[in-house]
Amino acid sequence: MNTLESVELEERTIEQLPDRCQNCGAKLTDAEKRTALTEGPPSGLVLCTTCAAEVVPVEEDEEAEADL
Repeated sequence: MNTLESVELEERTIEQLPDRCQNCGAKLTDAEKRTALTEGPPSGLVLCTTCAAEVVPVEEDEEAEADL
């Protein structure tokens, strides 16, 4: 018999997010913080728009390496 344990997710607010990009250190805007809350941070980090645009999904990265 399989039992699933309930997992309570911690609700986060803009105030609980870091003030700076966890990659380059740039000050995050409220819009960037909202994006992190609604879409989830890419690669587990809260990033500014510039750093987030540079994140390459693993699948695409693996395909590029396979072409070499």
